[in-house]
Amino acid sequence: MDTLDLRAAVPPEDSNRQVLRRLTLILLAGLGCTILIVLLLIVAALRAVDVIDANSIAHERLQVERTVAAYGGDLDYVTLDALRSTLDLDAPRLTTRDALRRDELAVALGGDRVVAWTPHLFGSDAFRHLAPTRIGLGFGFALIVGLVALYIRRLGRQLEQRRREAAHLALTDSLTGLGNRLAFEAALAQRLATGEGFALILADLDRFKAINDALGHAAGDLVLQHVAATLRPAAPAAGAIDAARLGGDEFAVLCAVSALEDYLAELHRRLAQPLSLEGHSVDIGISFGVARRSDFEASPDALMRAADAALYRAKRRGGNATELAVPALPPRRYAA
Repeated sequence: MDTLDLRAAVPPEDSNRQVLRRLTLILLAGLGCTILIVLLLIVAALRAVDVIDANSIAHERLQVERTVAAYGGDLDYVTLDALRSTLDLDAPRLTTRDALRRDELAVALGGDRVVAWTPHLFGSDAFRHLAPTRIGLGFGFALIVGLVALYIRRLGRQLEQRRREAAHLALTDSLTGLGNRLAFEAALAQRLATGEGFALILADLDRFKAINDALGHAAGDLVLQHVAATLRPAAPAAGAIDAARLGGDEFAVLCAVSALEDYLAELHRRLAQPLSLEGHSVDIGISFGVARRSDFEASPDALMRAADAALYRAKRRGGNATELAVPALPPRRYAA
């Protein structure tokens, strides 16, 4: 059973879906801008830290140089302690230049002796305390925007899935699983548009009301489901076969002309077998009216009228028969 191309019968995308898609794009753009801004702020903060630290180191070194110059060469541990208190130095000590640690500054006293201390890095201290909070808030905001965008994307997919399911239900007969009249009309229009040769088969059950009256509507539904299952796989190698339930006990099939005879023969063979329903053996009679596209005007109405007229003739023959619609002969012209 080929899948029907029902794009013409399916409504276009819902406006809500389009709005959600645009909103998702806006949120993704906002997320990208937010991350970019956070990164720029981090770079700017790091640059500011370098500038502040460089200025503070230069200022601290200048103060120590001036104080050491004022003490002259008489600097000892007592004056060094006074130097620490006055300038608020961090761990000042007297040492040699070879004994400097990596993070220490030094001002020469004379010879190899130096005053060593660890400089105050005001920019680094501020960045250490403030930056984690601000960076965390920035990335937190970016994370929230991203999660909202993902949620909207997921919601859009759910809406799209529901739209497809609704479109499928709108084109499907709920009892038999075949296409309904709307799906059949779309498939017929598609076949006509492609220009390929095919045959339209209209089928109608014989004495279906008697089955309903005798066994009830539940049994009648089982008969319809059995016929629908027979119409679909009756000739799996017969080419493209599209089956639909038009309503009640009336069905329609589009079949390749090359497979028409085998398909109808297989249908009659399978439907001739009695169906067991609730302990009763039910004979299913079915009549077919067939119209080939090549014999009639390439329009849905013309084919439907021709197949319906053929089906009526099959019914008048007593049912359980097949009639082929034959186009009317053109009127003769007699010589004057």
